[in-house]
Parts: sequence; C-alpha cells; structure tokens
Amino acid sequence: MMGKINYDKKSADSIYNFAKQLTGRSLAEVVQIPENAGNARSRGNLGSLIEKYFFEHVPPNIHLPDFEEAKLELKTTGLVKDSKGNFKAKERLVLTMINYNSLAKESWESSTLLNKCRLMLILFYFYQKDRPVIDFKFPIEPMLYQMPEEDLHIIKRDWETIRQKVREGRAHELSEGDTFYLGACRKGSGGEDETLQEQPFSTIKAKTRAFSFKQTYLNTLIAGHKNVAGLISRELSISIEEATKQKLNPYFGKTLNEIADDISYEGLRYQAKSLKHDLLVRILSNGKSSVPELDKAGIEMKTITLNKSGKPKEHMSFPSFKFLEIVNEKWSDSSFCEKLEKKFLLVIFQLGRDNQERLVQARYWNMPYEDRNEAQKVWEDTKRRVALDARNLPKASENSIAHVRPKARNSHDKILTPQGDYHVKQCFWLNKDYLFKVISAVA
Repeated sequence: MMGKINYDKKSADSIYNFAKQLTGRSLAEVVQIPENAGNARSRGNLGSLIEKYFFEHVPPNIHLPDFEEAKLELKTTGLVKDSKGNFKAKERLVLTMINYNSLAKESWESSTLLNKCRLMLILFYFYQKDRPVIDFKFPIEPMLYQMPEEDLHIIKRDWETIRQKVREGRAHELSEGDTFYLGACRKGSGGEDETLQEQPFSTIKAKTRAFSFKQTYLNTLIAGHKNVAGLISRELSISIEEATKQKLNPYFGKTLNEIADDISYEGLRYQAKSLKHDLLVRILSNGKSSVPELDKAGIEMKTITLNKSGKPKEHMSFPSFKFLEIVNEKWSDSSFCEKLEKKFLLVIFQLGRDNQERLVQARYWNMPYEDRNEAQKVWEDTKRRVALDARNLPKASENSIAHVRPKARNSHDKILTPQGDYHVKQCFWLNKDYLFKVISAVA
C-alpha cells in the first residue's frame, strides 16, 4: 500500500493528478479498506468507497458536483474487452437522476445536469464477474471530461428533447431513441412491481429514469475519438437531422450507379450486400469509412427498398434470439426492447420502371410509445409460445407491428428449444406493412 498524497479539493487538475495513483491498480492495493466497509462486491458501491477511503472526501448533496469547490463530478464506470482485446464500455454512464417536476421548470443553463456534470473525473475499472469491487483494476488513466464543443450542442438538444416530452405530460413515453448522445435511461427494477414516478401535466405515472451518456458515446471517449474529418456537419448551429438532409439532398432521385460515380466509389462492381450502406457512409462522412455522430449515438442505419408500387419489398429483421433465454427474460431487459428504444436512420430506395434503385428518402426515426407497447405484446406472446412449442410463433398476420420468422445461415443453423429438440434460429421482424405506414407518414 502506498502512502496518501495530499491534493487540493479546489483544483480539478490536482484531483485528477491524485487519481492517477489508481492507474494499473485496484482500490485495495492503494488504500487500506476496513473489513466492515460495506458491500465490497457491489459495483454501485465502488464510487462511494473511492470517495471515502481514497479521496477521504464526503460529497455534498446529490444536486451538486462531488467536489463542489472544484466544480468536479466523480464517476466510475466499467470496462470489458471486445473480440480484438480492446477496451470498451460495459454499459452506459449514468449521470444524474431525473426529477420530472424539477426538469420541467429548468433551462439548460440552470439545469441540474449541467451544474453537476459539466466537468467530470471518470475512473475506468476493468469488470470481472464475481470479484469484489475493491479488487477491480483501473487499467487506463482517468479522464478529465468536459463536454467538447462539437458534442455540446447535440447534448443540449437531447436535454431539451427530454424536457419537452416532460412538459407535454409524456414522461411515460420517454425512450432512449428520442435522443442522440444523452439518454433518459430506465433506473427502476422493471416488471409489474416497479414503483412509478409522478410527472407534471399528466396523471399517468412514469418509469424512473436518469440522464446518461449512451454506451456508444462512451466508447468513442474511451477510444480517444478525436478525428472530426468524418463529421456530418462542422456547423454547430444546425442539428444532425438538418445536416444529414443537406448531405443527402444532392443524391435524391439518383441511381446507385449515379451516386457511385458522383463520389468516385470503386466498390460498386462487387455488388456487396453492404453496398448501399457503404455509399451512404461515404456521403455522410465526406469519403471516410465511419460517421462519428452515428457512432457516438449508437444509431443504426437501415436501408429499405420499395417495389415499383412504392411498398417495402421485405420485412425488417433484428438479431436472432435464443429460445432458452427468452423464456426467462423480462421485456425491459430483452434485446428486442433495447433495439426498439434506439434511434434509426432509415434510408429509402425505390425500384423504378427501368429496374434501377434510386435514393428517394431518409429520416431519423424511433418507434412511438404506442407501437412499442404493441411490439411488447408480440414479445410476450413469443415468450409464452416458446415455452409451449417453439415451432408455433407469432405470424405477420397476427399483429400490425411485428412478427417472428427464421433468421439463420441455412436450414442447419439450429438451437435448442425448451422442448428438448433443435429448431432453426428465429428473430423478430417489423412487418413491411408497418414500415410502409412509417415511411408514408413523412413522404
């Protein structure tokens, strides 16, 4: 154990430099933790343990930054490794709880969120299941985070979007798909027993939520995403939606060949499955291979092809699910629920009389509250049916929003069912008739 070093509680730089002692070590290796220090296995308790035993500091009330004099908030968040061995965020970074009544009265400049989290010291621990949190290592240096200029205007618009829903009495309809970088994540227990919160301007109670940075946004911070060459827009005065429209406007009405010629894209001849996606990324990023705003926001680009009569040719698929897992899941924890709460960039192509596909429309979209409730019915019905007979699942004719059908590499790509046999992998699909209504709503 190393000796404690004094630091200046009025200086963010001093606190940051002091925190560097943790790099490459665990809390238990740096300070002596009493045996009766509380739950040393709870991840949610690690931040409190660091404050008490490492910084020897007692934070003020929850509405102020942890180090009030330095206007610095302390956050701890977990890391895991991806398939290439690189660190990535284990989950979103929760910033502060949302009080619906207070939020409705706030301005951005006076907001609890900005006041508390304008400047943050983020400590990254490496998560290892079943280990005490005091033994989690901090493999990378802490980050002194201040909202970058190119992100600040997006975060502010996200905050305003969330506040507006609350002011409209629609806090119960909030979804992480409403916003780009800043989310309103669920913080309740989920399920029927969850305690709901009162909201202003409505008698309907809402789920408990907190402001958070989305996991994908946090990943870009971890990776040191500093290259802004591929940004959709460098103009901070316009939204991502407006900037996207400006980028794509010159290509509406053009065929894939014409778009490829315009941007000098050489991959057209390969007719790869990802052709449309590759073309769009290059347009939005000025020829780069990724779009930072979409990466940070976790926005999934979906291309939809319409037939000559203007209707979608296919249903829209989502990742396959495992029969043995879905029967034990709650809707709020399911991957389908998580997907439907996201924001999508829908890009529409239509087949013309000359059999050439043309770019005709693009829009950011997230599923409305009522439609998510209807999709939940399909998920609940699927869970029930899988437990009885995994070969009898909801069809497109049974629900106006979604259904279940196979999504596998081939007929031999099967997984175990609760009935003890093997069945071809399945996934949830949005009905093409529903997609037609989504597209027609803004056509």
